[in-house]
Amino acid sequence: MASDDTLELYHGDRHVGRLHDAQPLRFEYASAWLEHPEAVSLSPSLPLSQQVQVGDAVLAYFENLLPEGDLRRHLELRHHTTTVFGLLKAIGGDTASVFTLLPPGETPAPPHYRPISWEALAEHLRHRERGPLLSQQSEEARISLAGAQDKLLLMVQADGSPAIPEGSAPSSHILKPDIQGLRGVWASAINETFCMQLAAELGLDVAEASYQPDTHACLVRRYDRAPDEQGRLRRLHQLDFCQLAGTPSLIKYESDGGPGLARCRELMQQVGAPAKDLQRLIAWCFFNLLIGNNDSHAKNLAILYTEEGPRLAPFYDLMSTTLYSGLARRFAFRINGEDHPGSIERSHLEALARSMRFQPRYFVKQGLELAERMPAAIDATLTTLSAEAQQGTEQTLLERLQQRLLSNCRKLPERWVVGR
Repeated sequence: MASDDTLELYHGDRHVGRLHDAQPLRFEYASAWLEHPEAVSLSPSLPLSQQVQVGDAVLAYFENLLPEGDLRRHLELRHHTTTVFGLLKAIGGDTASVFTLLPPGETPAPPHYRPISWEALAEHLRHRERGPLLSQQSEEARISLAGAQDKLLLMVQADGSPAIPEGSAPSSHILKPDIQGLRGVWASAINETFCMQLAAELGLDVAEASYQPDTHACLVRRYDRAPDEQGRLRRLHQLDFCQLAGTPSLIKYESDGGPGLARCRELMQQVGAPAKDLQRLIAWCFFNLLIGNNDSHAKNLAILYTEEGPRLAPFYDLMSTTLYSGLARRFAFRINGEDHPGSIERSHLEALARSMRFQPRYFVKQGLELAERMPAAIDATLTTLSAEAQQGTEQTLLERLQQRLLSNCRKLPERWVVGR
């Protein structure tokens, strides 16, 4: 029997289970879902079972669906709730996964979108002092996307025009304007677009990203959405590595007790990710070192459940954070105990390789080859992106980014080559 202190979980129009507002949170699968031949569990730590599930695994899965940081605090004030359940009740309609959370009595409705122009969105962005973008979407929109960075969820239609998802309608893209309110951070949207496109140029398999000139924002196509036979969006199941590890979003950094790189490899093997994805994990680590992305924590990795099986998801949230003096100087992961990128030497990398059960020579070679290929990829990416950077600050950012990354490509591998 459903009540106001429950939320119903759906996979498309199929009832999956029920989340109970209790301390601690409780979740139970629906009998019909357990009997369905295509039933999947929410996560490995919440297996399909008739038993009511309770404890850290339930909290970790559902809490990681919510935004983080100042964005979550703003939503708490707006919706007068500080609990995971309360926030999911307010905004849990379009989560970063295949599942939809709806209040009792509601069932999944046909998706509806409100057309809008890029110019109108640009005007909307100019009035962001009213609060974070996610909290300004239509009162009818119930959207929940993890991450601390402000963003707007959109449907980009076939003609390239945007529309606002209403209710629990799925979004196709994420619009990420320049970060505001962080000292010394500027032109972050062109920074992220460049780093995402650079990764694509290097063949790293990333979410598709472009620079949206009207809004001066990074526009990212969601990889966890795909068109179905009718041309509508179909949600795909994914789990970030905090959900896989059963840790809340507050414990996403290794220094706080979150998953380290060796643990990330274990998680990938436990879900059955193929060997080629383990190689992609190595490339991701070195790419973040080379671009100076010190915010490359475990929540920025995910497993995407495809028709071929579990795969390491396309990479996302790639940005050169060291370009900004006010952001962290330490790498998000420890490389055999060392988290200052300029102090990481071959011996650290070889020790990390052994802890991850890779051949040290093979491991280090991946980083050296990536550094060797990166300057040409930087030039190719700049050629494409410079034409879209209309403002002086954007051009300045790209110039400084080019200088910093080329310097990293020279200096960091010098320490990776010689053992000390």
